[in-house]
Amino acid sequence: MMNYPRLFSRGRIGGVTLKNRIVMAPMEKNLADPTGAVTPRYVDYCEARAAGGAALILLESMFVAAAGRNHRYQLGLHDDALVPGYRRLVEACHRHGALVGCELEFAGRETSSAITGFEPVAPSAVPCTVLTGGDVPRALAAAEIHALVRAFADAARRAVAAGFDVIELHGAHGYLLGQFLSPWTNRRDDEYGGDFERRLRFPLEVIAAVRAAVDADVPLLYRLSADEKIEGGLTVEDAVRVAPRLEAAGIDLIDVSAGIYESALWIVQPMETPAACLAPLAREIRHAVCIPVSVAGRIADPRVAERVLADGDADFVSLGRALHADPEWPAKVRDRREDEICPCVGCLTCSDLLGRNEPVLCLANTRTARERSYATRPVRSRERIVVVGAGPAGLEAARVLALRGHTVTVFDRAPEPGGQLLMSRFVPGRSELAGLAAYLASEAARAGAELRLGIEVGADAVLAERPHVVVCATGARPGVPDIPGIAGSPAVDPFDVLRRAAGGVRRALVVGGGLLGVSVAHVLAERGVDVTISEPGDELVTELGLRPRWRFVADLRARANVTVLTRTTVEELYGDGALLRRGGEDLKLGGFDLVVPTRPMVPVRDLLETLVARRGGPLVYEIGDCLAPRTAFEAMQEAAALGHRV
Repeated sequence: MMNYPRLFSRGRIGGVTLKNRIVMAPMEKNLADPTGAVTPRYVDYCEARAAGGAALILLESMFVAAAGRNHRYQLGLHDDALVPGYRRLVEACHRHGALVGCELEFAGRETSSAITGFEPVAPSAVPCTVLTGGDVPRALAAAEIHALVRAFADAARRAVAAGFDVIELHGAHGYLLGQFLSPWTNRRDDEYGGDFERRLRFPLEVIAAVRAAVDADVPLLYRLSADEKIEGGLTVEDAVRVAPRLEAAGIDLIDVSAGIYESALWIVQPMETPAACLAPLAREIRHAVCIPVSVAGRIADPRVAERVLADGDADFVSLGRALHADPEWPAKVRDRREDEICPCVGCLTCSDLLGRNEPVLCLANTRTARERSYATRPVRSRERIVVVGAGPAGLEAARVLALRGHTVTVFDRAPEPGGQLLMSRFVPGRSELAGLAAYLASEAARAGAELRLGIEVGADAVLAERPHVVVCATGARPGVPDIPGIAGSPAVDPFDVLRRAAGGVRRALVVGGGLLGVSVAHVLAERGVDVTISEPGDELVTELGLRPRWRFVADLRARANVTVLTRTTVEELYGDGALLRRGGEDLKLGGFDLVVPTRPMVPVRDLLETLVARRGGPLVYEIGDCLAPRTAFEAMQEAAALGHRV
């Protein structure tokens, strides 16, 4: 008996059989070329997930007409010339026993002329001011609507010619099909808008046209935002009315998601969101139809996936970021190697990169989207390498170097590996990041690296190992800002605040609203402290992109015992008080039991400088925060690049 009998049972969608219940969700990756064509890099990405055991590989939203593109490097199915490239991708996945599906999409209001080169069009002139630039779309004429119905059908015909096994229509996340269905975005009063039946007309016409363009045995899937999570938008009650109509029109599976761009945190949920957060929506849809239902939404733990199926919430689970982080997730679960799974920690780095039109990489897995270039290449000459620092940069460098065949020893003065990642375990809603530290350490050890923890080494101890190469990953420490009076204030190290309970503290001033400052403010506020956080800039946590910081900052601002002061500088500290300046005016505050300066972060480079100064010594490299304080993502990418180069 397997640990996960439902997850690894066969399932059917229409006339096709899937070898298990695991679907790779259609997550955009920015790996297409500017014409919308599939690239070798994209093929490598999909083939790795097929080889890893997913039953169905859904590529990503693929625009059916050039004006409907929503990202610069998005796949398209708008041209017959694209078919041969997709055929190669499908054949590569079929070799591993996986089925392959496309997802047909037109962005409508959720794009911009800067991306498409065209004026956006939509059911109504309702602009999208989030994530797109805010272009006001032009309302589609009836003839244009008919042309778009044909565009979906033509794209479906190309999909069949390319060998795709299933076709999904993207009616979720506020794209065109969803825009017609939603009263939030459809303000028309003609045959395509107004009441429920007229708003449903365009999706039903598209389904009918696609069904007529493909063989009857090609399964049609429909992705549906079962709740748009915005006042005036589609609700789950609406979705329950819609679902049977989709089934009657010929849809073979409903793929449940949520949100539109204005509620984007429900499209790609951050780490603060509970696992399987959309399962209750899927349950409502499943009760309303006889066809199977799949569901996405922070399903990264196999126990959670099995529970979703066992509880009858869905028939299939759609894994996006979980398979992005580890293409072998299904095989590892099947083979009872769950402890080897590279965890998705919900950091939204991938989503942030998508919004920046950069290749969608992964914080946890540096090989993601670099499957070929970062394939393990055995070294020609095995060398002894010492890595100092067991934070994310040091552990990733050690893992890659050891995997390639070098003899690697890692030193760290802390008794536990992980560096600053471990601080996340104390921050409300962000403890999953600390779990990444355990994974990185175990993988470095599994690759053959020796971890010596609780040992602070100097230059002599490092050189006593007779290394050919030394990698300094010694990180950074909080510095002391040059604020008058700080020496006489109740200022403390922010790392100490995170590690220890703040006994007897009633009121605190946190200086600096970056990632560390907001983390400290969250921790203190959770402990019941009244917190004032000052930030000279306009925004908090600017080290992270908009999507990763959205919920983190919103949750802080929502705390009743937190005061956020942006565009505010701390001019002087005195006793238990502070002089702040905001908008050219002085602001005097008092009664602080605690002052926590969180900037600057100072690179720890003593060992590096000593080693470099010694002539005739080993090659010395520096990576991560000791080179320049940054995020864990940048540190690990730098570490992987070094590991594959040395």
